[in-house]
Amino acid sequence: MSVATVKYYLREGLLPPGTPVTARQSAYGEDHLRRLRLVRALLTVGGMTVQQARDVLAVADDPASGRHERVAVAAYMLGPQISPPESSGPERARWDDVFAEMRDLLAEMGWRVSDGAPALAALTRAVVTLRALGYRGGVEHIRRYAEVMHPIAAEEYAVMEDYPVVEEAIEAAVAYTMLYEPILLALRRLAHEDVSAHRHDTAPPPETPLSSS
Repeated sequence: MSVATVKYYLREGLLPPGTPVTARQSAYGEDHLRRLRLVRALLTVGGMTVQQARDVLAVADDPASGRHERVAVAAYMLGPQISPPESSGPERARWDDVFAEMRDLLAEMGWRVSDGAPALAALTRAVVTLRALGYRGGVEHIRRYAEVMHPIAAEEYAVMEDYPVVEEAIEAAVAYTMLYEPILLALRRLAHEDVSAHRHDTAPPPETPLSSS
């Protein structure tokens, strides 16, 4: 990380000032390095704006906030940020009905999530779209997906418990959210290919050498 980047973080209030040593030099310690790693994760991996990162750090530094709140605010900032339809017509009515179904399903499963969770809005929009196009989007279908995902989330958060310092836990939460989602998507698509091949009794595709470019 360049000196110019560090100075930019200082100017934007993302990094606390160091201890002055001379008129033009300051000393920085392990706490600053930890904060730099977190800021880099928020901005580079998480794709947050400076203001969003500032909001996450404000909660991280708030002694009144518990560990759950400090980690959750980072996940909320990662988005996607989806709002319900503004109109009060049929489109909004469909949204409200599906939102209530998804919220009730999660509550029935014992999931403790906020009505304001961005992921709940994203789930609602996806199910509304599925149903509008005539695809499977019933409550029981979504339940099966949820039952598969919860153990994965539990395993990831078990790893995060190895980070007792809250800033490191937030950094890990951002990394697991953003960097593992492409892995989950890739494995799902590979599973689709495997299931199709087995069901239709086809030979495996020939190996294609990877491009060296």
